[in-house]
Amino acid sequence: MNTPDISDLYYSLPVIVDFNAYGKKDLVFGKIETVNCLNDNSKIREVLSTDGSNRILIVDGHASKEVALMGDKVAGIAKENKWQAVVINGYIRDIEHLHNIDLGIYALGTSPKKSNKENKGEISVDIQVQGVDIKAGYWAYIDQNGIIISPEELKINS
Repeated sequence: MNTPDISDLYYSLPVIVDFNAYGKKDLVFGKIETVNCLNDNSKIREVLSTDGSNRILIVDGHASKEVALMGDKVAGIAKENKWQAVVINGYIRDIEHLHNIDLGIYALGTSPKKSNKENKGEISVDIQVQGVDIKAGYWAYIDQNGIIISPEELKINS
C-alpha cells in the first residue's frame, strides 16, 4: 500500500515531504532507529553495521549541505545487514551506484564531499524533521510520495 493510501486511512499521522528517492527499493516500512549528527557519519555507519531486519534508520543531519552523510560504501553495509531503508535529513553521494542497491535511500539531495569521521553524534535519541517528532521504536512508511511516521505499527495490507 502506498503512502497516499496509508494517509487516507490514517489521516491524522504526520508526513514528511520533499525527500528524493535514490535507492532501488521504493516502497518500504519498518521500525525506526534514529541518529542525530552534524557533518559526521560515524554513528550512521555504527548503526548500519548492526542487524537491520525490518528496520529503517532516520538520520537528522540538520539539513546540512556541507558534506554527504552516506555514499555507496555505507549503503552497501546497510544492505548487507538487511536494513529496509535509510532516510537522511541531509545529503548523500555516489548516486550512480545507489540506484543499484536494493535498499530504500531517501535524502534532500547530493554532495560530492565526504563526511567527517570524528565519532560525533547520538544514537536512539528523539529527533525532529520538518516539525515531525521521531523516536526510536516508532514506525515509518515511505515511498516517493513521502514519509509517514507512526508511534505504532499500522494495520495495512502491504
